Amino acid sequence: MSDKLSERAFEEEIVNDLISDTNWEEGELEPLYEQFDPGGYRERENRHYDKELALIPEDVLAFVKATQPDEWEKLADFHGEGAEGKFLNTLDRQIKRKGAIYVLRNGLRLSGARFQQFAYFEPATDRNKKAVENYQKNIFSVIPRLTYKSGSNLEVDLVIFLNGIPIFTAELKGEFTGQDVIDAKDQYRTDRDPRDKLFSPGRCLAHFAVDPEEVYMATELDAQDTYFLPFNKGYKEGAGNPPNPSGYRTSYFWKYLLSPDSVLDVVQNFITEFRERDDQGNLKDSEFLVFPRYHQLQAVRRSVVDAEQNGAGQRYLIQHSAGSGKTFTISWLGHQLAELHSDQNEPIFDSVIVISDRRVLDDQLQHHLKQFSQVDGVVANVEDNSQQLKEALESGEKIIVTTIHKFDYIVEEMQDLSDRNFAVLIDEAHSSQTGELKDSQTRALSEESATEGGEDGEDISVQDRLTQDMEGRGVLSNVSSFAFTATPKEKTLEMFGEETEDGGYEPFSLYSMRQAIEEGFILDVLQNYTTYQDYFNLLKTIEDNPEFEESKAKRLLKSFVDSHDLVISKKTEIIVEHFAEEVMHRIDGKAKAMVVTGSREQVVKYKRAFDEYLSENGYDFEALAAFSDFKYEGEKLTEKKVNKNLDTKIEDRFDEDNARIIIVANKFQTGFDQPLLHTMYVDKKLGGVRAVQTLSRLNRTHPNKEDTMVVDFRNDPDDIQAAFEDFYTKTRVKQGTNPQLVYDLEDDLREFRLFEDSEVEEFTELWYGDDTTQDQLSAVLDPVKERYRSKDKETQEEFRKKLRDFIQLYSFLIKVVNFRDEELHKLYQFSRVLFRKLDVERGEMPNEVKQFVDLEQYRIKEVTSEENRSLEKSNGDLGPTHKSKDGTARTEEKKSPLDNIVEMLNQQFGYEVDEQDKTFIKHLKKRLEENNALKETVEKNSTEKAQMKFENVTRQEMLDMIDQNTKFFNKATNDDEFAEVFQSWLFNQFVSSSKEDTRGLIEKGRSKTVEFEEHLLPDTESDDLAKERVAKHVAAFANTAGGHVIVGVDKEGVVQGLESDFKSITKGQEGFKKQLENGLAEHLGETFATQQTELQFSTIDERSVCVVKVEPNDEPIAMEGDELYVRKEGETKQLSSRDSKEYIQKHFRG
Repeated sequence: MSDKLSERAFEEEIVNDLISDTNWEEGELEPLYEQFDPGGYRERENRHYDKELALIPEDVLAFVKATQPDEWEKLADFHGEGAEGKFLNTLDRQIKRKGAIYVLRNGLRLSGARFQQFAYFEPATDRNKKAVENYQKNIFSVIPRLTYKSGSNLEVDLVIFLNGIPIFTAELKGEFTGQDVIDAKDQYRTDRDPRDKLFSPGRCLAHFAVDPEEVYMATELDAQDTYFLPFNKGYKEGAGNPPNPSGYRTSYFWKYLLSPDSVLDVVQNFITEFRERDDQGNLKDSEFLVFPRYHQLQAVRRSVVDAEQNGAGQRYLIQHSAGSGKTFTISWLGHQLAELHSDQNEPIFDSVIVISDRRVLDDQLQHHLKQFSQVDGVVANVEDNSQQLKEALESGEKIIVTTIHKFDYIVEEMQDLSDRNFAVLIDEAHSSQTGELKDSQTRALSEESATEGGEDGEDISVQDRLTQDMEGRGVLSNVSSFAFTATPKEKTLEMFGEETEDGGYEPFSLYSMRQAIEEGFILDVLQNYTTYQDYFNLLKTIEDNPEFEESKAKRLLKSFVDSHDLVISKKTEIIVEHFAEEVMHRIDGKAKAMVVTGSREQVVKYKRAFDEYLSENGYDFEALAAFSDFKYEGEKLTEKKVNKNLDTKIEDRFDEDNARIIIVANKFQTGFDQPLLHTMYVDKKLGGVRAVQTLSRLNRTHPNKEDTMVVDFRNDPDDIQAAFEDFYTKTRVKQGTNPQLVYDLEDDLREFRLFEDSEVEEFTELWYGDDTTQDQLSAVLDPVKERYRSKDKETQEEFRKKLRDFIQLYSFLIKVVNFRDEELHKLYQFSRVLFRKLDVERGEMPNEVKQFVDLEQYRIKEVTSEENRSLEKSNGDLGPTHKSKDGTARTEEKKSPLDNIVEMLNQQFGYEVDEQDKTFIKHLKKRLEENNALKETVEKNSTEKAQMKFENVTRQEMLDMIDQNTKFFNKATNDDEFAEVFQSWLFNQFVSSSKEDTRGLIEKGRSKTVEFEEHLLPDTESDDLAKERVAKHVAAFANTAGGHVIVGVDKEGVVQGLESDFKSITKGQEGFKKQLENGLAEHLGETFATQQTELQFSTIDERSVCVVKVEPNDEPIAMEGDELYVRKEGETKQLSSRDSKEYIQKHFRG
């Protein structure tokens, strides 16, 4: 490959731009870019870098001597010739202890000398000559290909230094090298050890993965758990970066972000050490660095520059979607506006007022603003009364946080204080939560209209309130307003937006819903949107087709439409059964749903219908009703009256595991942050912004949440589509899905002639085979990829589109249709993995891969103990715990293992196991039990590896049996949660003949063959003492009749769990196992420890325990010093020398 196409060439171009006086090209200029001059760096070499200190000593010393000579003189007088070494070592220690950002801002103290700063930021004015001089003495350096570790040739592509302190690293991937930004991120995760000084937490401020098209960044490296955020501009209101006619799409990274003034601004005003809160609202001990994403940086910088240039009296609309990090953006902007000064060194704003829309002050917003403040006392919270607010405004508090309910008073007070200037930041993230933000006329009418649909109890949002007030009062010349919203209405755009050349209006700053979805910060709620009529039409197509089968929920749906019975009780039945069958098992069995109705009266009616149906049909979850107080049938209804035993906020109750459905009208219209909310049932006419806000309640992400679903009883999809078009630029909603379309797409794919049937068959054998590796799958798919690459770009894009449509349509249809088509299912699995291998535009990769591929990749990698949760959850008995009406446990009759799995599948997934299914399960179980090779494999491998191999064989066996029961095969292979439970049950049944039931052992209690140890690593004693005690128990069992030591259970038989042990050991459970194995080998000998003991992990009541199974030994096993232990009367006893000899003679004859 020519050097011009190498990664080195890409790196050299970046370095050249950094060290030269580069100018902006015309095509690269964007608003703000002229504020920051690119270039201005010094290029350093490896010889300048001290690996032990992780510093450039020459730059560090040059900076402090030039900017703070008096302090240096004090230090030199005190330490003489050793001053430099003492200073550098102390600096290294302080960075390790407090982090680089702290040292850069706060300096260093030692031996009577106080070095106030390690970076001098740009002064607000040039009046302070000394401050200007020091600012100009900052030293920016870059070292390419830095060898960062002693005794190693490992290199990192770029390291950026500020005054000799490393602040950023970058891994680069060239455009023509076959690698890209994904490989750069993988390099950080796999090759950059966070234990190395340069990459340790807090040492550098950010780590960047860069290629010519995209940039990602992480503030802390954590091996495979490293989390990268996009630092991309966005393109066509989506992810990625726009083409740059003057060079690379990502040149803004080194020309703009890394320009000296930009770096100083980021260090001074953006990077923050942040502490989150736990579920109880308490601050966590650990801190992490926050670095702005590109849209946050631009929104704040543009706002600050415009306010500086134009002063008070302006209006700004910042349209940032959910997932934008809006609270951080408000916090950054609030603090910088509070510190903003004019050229005459006068503050632009006397006070910054941040308005939240909750009646109770937004705790999260307070928390963020205070965390961002580098000086105590800057942020004042006002929520008690108007007098408190008046005093805060008149005394000139820098930042005042209050609620929208005091908005009228705020405006009046700002008018009265016309000699002062104010910046008002309005956050609409949580508007309409209480349903009580109404003027007096609305309140007077609300009781009369409570039973009417449509506008019942409609909440007046912050946006409406603000717009109405501004229309009435006009522009206040001493007030600048910054309105944050994800869904601006037309009036809001006209009031706060920027006027365009064609007379329209647009937001001052935009981070679109599309970009948030494509970057993976929120989910696309329209991806699985279907109207009730569409759903019914699909089912009608299925009704007489022998290829398809239907379930209980689908039969109910058809009867509902056929009879035109629109009563709430029938809808309730449909919703509950659909939720039980299709929803509740999602998100690791924690998925929740929302029912949206047209009025508070309907909320109450639905609540009563749900309570009755759930009770009559034995469902053990509850539905909640959320609404503001109103009068109904002559009685004032409150949430507490309608919801039984409600002793907390309704949203907090909905967080509980048992609360699975919430019924609403207008409450929680926006800002409802519940990541477990998966499905929405809409029984209300929606349109415009209201439709977007309502459906967007579903878009919050969760680690186990892969999609969402909307079933709409009332709206036309064209209306929903039109509502979203203003906020999302793609066509999203499809009507009436026809199952035959999937066969049309199959034909379309085959017409490209890029794959052969033999390749699909070979892939299927490997996919469901035992011991399949990634390279074997690649060998099958690589020829397809080469044929794909040989096509022109237009053909490639068309094939990928058809492939994507096929995967998406089949994935959707199998949720409601059971295909008796083995060949189609093979093609589906083949397509999902092929899709990941094809070369794609990176901007559309993340969501598609996440949807179609990532969930399946675990099938071809070794299952870790952490992933193997299903085995430990089930413990061989999957029957749920039932309770009687008074809440006490009910003893149930003994059930067979098959009855247990039937009950579990019915209860947990709403799947009705019929006689054909039972026959299929029995047949499958028999085939597995007759597989001697599988038995040997399971016996010789660890639990984790054994289960993985077992699952591969099970999938192949089911594939061979597919003709016997296609319905059950589809459910057990396409529903991940269902498959996890079923596979775990099968595995436990398979090994039950040779492995003890852990729960049964614990219930048996301490005995001659069972002993408990609470922890391996208790806080009150050393590791070795605990390991020694376990070893004594093991030796005692070996010398007696064998037995089990269960670690994680106290002496009373109460399961305490090993989670605290796992946290204190590197690699968690795997590390625990290694330590225990080493301890046994050390005390009892390696041969005995490996041959006569077996370690297993189980989960009892969501707590981990470790079972050490000990076989009786043929000869005595002694501890150090020939100590002999045996089991007597349920205890481990040490025998005396005399008793030992007698015991050995009797017990170990010959």
